[in-house]
Amino acid sequence: MGRFGSDERGFTPAAGTGLLIGVVVLLVAVVGAAMFGFIEGVAPPNAEMEIDADRGEVTITHLGGDPIPAEELHVRGVDPDEEARFGGWPGDGLVEPGDRIVVEGATGNEEIEVVWQPVAFDRSETLASYDPDEAELEGWEENPFDGGLPG
Repeated sequence: MGRFGSDERGFTPAAGTGLLIGVVVLLVAVVGAAMFGFIEGVAPPNAEMEIDADRGEVTITHLGGDPIPAEELHVRGVDPDEEARFGGWPGDGLVEPGDRIVVEGATGNEEIEVVWQPVAFDRSETLASYDPDEAELEGWEENPFDGGLPG
């Protein structure tokens, strides 16, 4: 052994400890970045989803953007009639633009959200929402007589 406790290759116990601390710090930084969405694999998808209630049926359509794994999409809601069935996106694989589902039992009087929640992380983001009270108001103009009568 050398003068400061090094072995015949010149490594000291302090060098091994420093290397171990460096690896741990790097690992913590990567996990932290992943949890807060700084790494692309866990960032929310750039996708446009639409919830449409028409003729007593509610459909959810992926209009465009990133494909999303089906196991990461959830349909959540509140149904005053307690007849709608909410839960995970049906099927396997990727949900791609143009894909659509019908919410079983929903008639349009429910509050509904499409939520992205990655499988391995405690994180979620609402991609689309529908509120029947707000939907009723969308078709109304504030003042239909704005502009007055001709004359």
